[in-house]
Amino acid sequence: MKHRLAVFALAYLATLLAWADDLDKILKKGEIIIGVRAGAPPFGFFDKARNKVSGYDVAFGDYVATRLGVKAVFQPLDPAERIPALQSGKIDLIVAALTKTAAREKELDFSVGYFVAVQKLAARRGRFRSLSDVNNAKICFAEGTTADQWIPDNFPKAVLVPAVGYPQAFSIWQAGGCDAVAGQATILKGNIRKLPRNAGIAVLDDLPLGMETFAMAVRKGETRLKERVNKALIDSEKNGDAVRIYEQYFGEDSAVPQLRMFKIQG
Repeated sequence: MKHRLAVFALAYLATLLAWADDLDKILKKGEIIIGVRAGAPPFGFFDKARNKVSGYDVAFGDYVATRLGVKAVFQPLDPAERIPALQSGKIDLIVAALTKTAAREKELDFSVGYFVAVQKLAARRGRFRSLSDVNNAKICFAEGTTADQWIPDNFPKAVLVPAVGYPQAFSIWQAGGCDAVAGQATILKGNIRKLPRNAGIAVLDDLPLGMETFAMAVRKGETRLKERVNKALIDSEKNGDAVRIYEQYFGEDSAVPQLRMFKIQG
């Protein structure tokens, strides 16, 4: 009889484990592994003074972890690594300047948006006099971002030059391998700040190429975790924490000041 009970208990435990979703597993281990960027300031960058990754995304990742009552463990990733890392189980959550698109929604479950991004180009001052000049240019972009979609849409004759992240894209530009770097405006500006002052490159602010929404992402079907993430984000807007985090990285005293023109909404 005792043997049968033991077997039943083990079978019941195995069933519970099989049915446990990502939220259960995260709460049980007491930590959530969050994929972030390390070369996309101010969203994610390596802070030498603090010897760790910091940024807007990291602050929001910490916020979500705190609301879940667990520790945040950050895993730096290149743009093209983000989705595979989530799908393989290497990370639990993407908070890495990830654009919410219809194509990606087939693979992932997205949270509500927490940032509205403007796509632009960075180039040497005076390099382009008209849109037709851009159309005949070589344009660098970070692989795994949506730039490989909107560059052809806007400049069908342009030559795309892929790079592993924004830092490499700017290195290619410095070496003369491309005429411009495409990407999210504030990330472009954050990377330009790392270049020598006489580099001569700037974001073409008079040429906005589209707007996108950044959202967090969980594995497909992880509804409970997504709902908890959404609640944390929506609450952050209601209690003012979202504005506080924004002001830290995009406020008047930040490296890339930018007026907040959006609200986090359910």
